[in-house]
Amino acid sequence: MEERPETNRPGESKMKRQSLWKPLRIAAAAFFLLGCGAAFAGIGGGIAEMLHVQFGPALMRCLAAFSAGALATALGIAAFTFLFGRFYCAVLCPFGILQDAIGFLSRRKGTAVPNFRRTRYAVAGTAFGMLAFGWTALFLLLDPYSNFGRIAGSFTAGSVIPLIVIVILAVWKKRIYYTAICPVGTLLGLIAKHGVFRLRLTDRCVKCGMCVKVCPAGCIDPHNGTLDNERCVRCMNCVSACRLQAVKFALPERKTPPVDQARRAFLINGGVLVAGVAAGMVLAKTGMGKLAEYAKRFLILPPGAGDAERFAARCTACQLCTANCPAKIIVPAPGGDGPVSLDLSRGACRFDCNRCSQVCPTGAIRSLTLAAKRKTKIAEAKFNPRSCIVFQDGEKCGKCAAACPTGAITLRANGTPRPVNAALCIGCGACQAVCPAPGKAMTVHEIERQIVLNGKGAI
Repeated sequence: MEERPETNRPGESKMKRQSLWKPLRIAAAAFFLLGCGAAFAGIGGGIAEMLHVQFGPALMRCLAAFSAGALATALGIAAFTFLFGRFYCAVLCPFGILQDAIGFLSRRKGTAVPNFRRTRYAVAGTAFGMLAFGWTALFLLLDPYSNFGRIAGSFTAGSVIPLIVIVILAVWKKRIYYTAICPVGTLLGLIAKHGVFRLRLTDRCVKCGMCVKVCPAGCIDPHNGTLDNERCVRCMNCVSACRLQAVKFALPERKTPPVDQARRAFLINGGVLVAGVAAGMVLAKTGMGKLAEYAKRFLILPPGAGDAERFAARCTACQLCTANCPAKIIVPAPGGDGPVSLDLSRGACRFDCNRCSQVCPTGAIRSLTLAAKRKTKIAEAKFNPRSCIVFQDGEKCGKCAAACPTGAITLRANGTPRPVNAALCIGCGACQAVCPAPGKAMTVHEIERQIVLNGKGAI
């Protein structure tokens, strides 16, 4: 009897396609994480601009001032999440990808994570309520992108603490940060909960529990046949692990819970969310005093920051500008707790550079053209003849005048510097950097608000 060639079983090709979901997601996430690493290492040219696709910073940019690009980013991510779920958390969030990597290296199997719905609603409501009223403190503390930036950008207490916390959480319960704490994840989860295509368990499920073992969010309950799309971060582990193809994308089932139960859940959860927003508003008003305290420090800020209070209300201390500053003069706040500033004792703010304003994802540093940046006064130089070697020792110098890019410093016929022309000085620090006097005859001092010289005035 002639043997028939072996053919594929029905559905075998479909199973192979489903098994590709996880490796494709991992490849995309690894590519993005490497790009983020390059951006925070200050390499890769314009690769740092790709971080403008971060959802949290895009929302902040929209609140700070209208930005068509930021609005398009936020709406695009929200629309994709509504269609297909929280793929953003699995592929485009570097902090989430880092948690996945830590969880994988820990070799611990996924365990059931309680549904902290009211907790995450309260946290998200408070964070967004404060953010809407101009105080970023809680959002800065919890925003996943900003935390990743602090970890990747510098080695300070502000970077070590979130790293330790996220290692503990990821080893303990994998993605519990995103399912119980993260305000960005909570907002995207609410969108995904009512999305078009959802992952769900089909009648093929035999309740073997394999999907539960690989789920980092603890959002699958095979005994009740449910998969919580609000918490699901679309890692696709369950789709690849299930050999029966019992987990698939599908339109939502037309199951309607009892009216009383649905109404009760809506009122309780909605009440918690509203209470969180109200608490955020109150805290924001209280916290504005903290911004005033920051403003009184009179730190020299990156060009485009405006004034200290405005900058403190928008900067999440992600430190992308710190990593990408070619002069390495943008420094994090002591301990990483607060917005960045300029340390002109390290060198000068380069006249031909506007890199920080191009990479800032939140709009805390306004985007400036190179021409506008060259006219932006960020500080003011002052001349102290008592420290000048020309005045005191009769030596020839003139380095300050030669280094000044705007002509704010000129020399008299005898070689001594004239007082700095405040109408031309932009406070870049070039004169201070080259001054050979031990006590620095040229020193740069803070100004209350950045202005554009010969332009529109205050930024």
